[in-house]
Amino acid sequence: MAISQKKLSQNKAKRKQQKEEQNLTEKHEEVVGTVLRTKKRKISEEVKHVSEAKEQETNVSIEKITKKQNAQKTGDKVITVAKKSAKKKKTMTEVKSMELNEKNDKEKDIEAELSKSHIEQCISAMFHLIEEQVQLKNNLTGEVHPIFMQVTCIRIPKVPRRQMRILLPHSIVTSNDEVALFVCDLERGRKKDYEPTVEHYKKILIEQGCTCINEIIPMNRVKTEFDQFELKKKLAASYDYFLVDSRIAGHLSHLLGKEFFKRRKLPTSVRMNNKDLKHEIEHALRKTSMQIHSNGDSHIVQVGNTLMQENEILENILATCKNLSKNYPGGWANIRSLRLKGATTIGLPFYITLRNKNAVKLTVVKPKRPNAYRDVKGELSTFVRDTNITVKPDGEVIVERTMQRRTSSKLK
Repeated sequence: MAISQKKLSQNKAKRKQQKEEQNLTEKHEEVVGTVLRTKKRKISEEVKHVSEAKEQETNVSIEKITKKQNAQKTGDKVITVAKKSAKKKKTMTEVKSMELNEKNDKEKDIEAELSKSHIEQCISAMFHLIEEQVQLKNNLTGEVHPIFMQVTCIRIPKVPRRQMRILLPHSIVTSNDEVALFVCDLERGRKKDYEPTVEHYKKILIEQGCTCINEIIPMNRVKTEFDQFELKKKLAASYDYFLVDSRIAGHLSHLLGKEFFKRRKLPTSVRMNNKDLKHEIEHALRKTSMQIHSNGDSHIVQVGNTLMQENEILENILATCKNLSKNYPGGWANIRSLRLKGATTIGLPFYITLRNKNAVKLTVVKPKRPNAYRDVKGELSTFVRDTNITVKPDGEVIVERTMQRRTSSKLK
């Protein structure tokens, strides 16, 4: 029994020692854990501080880099925009220079094809021919005879009839020619008196120093006194040149009739509101007209008269040739020959080309039509059922019948 008690006491002691050791180890572990936690907190705080400092440094560096990049981008953009603008300017200048070079080349080509010496010989020969005709007919030597330039084309253009104005360096109008001016009315109405308008425009012309106009014709007078064909014919024959106010130029052309067009006396428009009216009228009188049509291959334009000097006629011919190269249908390539001729003399050629007809394109110009110039379609209910009618602008009427299939209903 004594041995068993001793063993029990020994076991209890061992258990106590084990418990104490366990408690010590737990306390040691707790102390170590607290120490480690405090160290970790300190390390984490230090790491945070370091990371924040590094983040600030990186943010500053990133801001610097972004600023540099933005500055580079803006600089690049400015450079690119400047380059683009410079390229555009270069392209515009190059295009303008190319156009000027082309114009100069064309003018040089025209001048190279035309020989001035040959034209001068033609002009002197034309003066001699006109003098011979005057002597044969026993006419007055002081009369003025016009000199024309005849243009023959290679391919007849399909164009509407129109007037082409050509500005000449020297005017064809002489001091003995009579010029009439068509003006708009101050008061509209057929029964209104047109004398106040005549006096009004006479005062304006006297103030501006215009002495070349012999007669002022208001619009009301054209409608009342020159409403018949014979009267319009007399009006066209009574004056050499006609001018018209630009405000009524479109309304006056159909009132004057075809006699003005035949005589090449359609009025030239003038801006009466211009401050320098004298220069405007002189500029209008330096223009000559050329009828463009598709009835034949020849067109005539007046270039001078017998009172002018040969050098002045030569300059007028060269100016008309330059204008024809730009505005004639088909251009300079469509011109077969150029001749000088008088009213009743033969033509003296000073330019002829043997260009192939197939090498020239046919020029087709459609006339300008109003918006109402179109076909009108509709159903015709007064003639026959199921018919459509179309009326064209030229007056042609087309009737079409549309057959519709109908199902026959059965009678009961």
